[in-house]
Amino acid sequence: MSSASTQASGLGRIRAWVAAAGWYLNGMMGGHAYERYVNHLRREHPEAEPMTEREFWRAKAREEDENPSARCC
Repeated sequence: MSSASTQASGLGRIRAWVAAAGWYLNGMMGGHAYERYVNHLRREHPEAEPMTEREFWRAKAREEDENPSARCC
């Protein structure tokens, strides 16, 4: 194996790790909430029209403002 292919292989692993870490942190911060909402709606209520992503996040923010839970501010 050449030095260049070893370096490319190492960079590929680093990129994969960074992508996985980003996906995980995004999920921890609630970034997958809309995707989960749409999947749930399609599975459990196939006849229902899902909110747009913009409507979803506005409704979620309104819900959190009306019913504060454990958060920093």
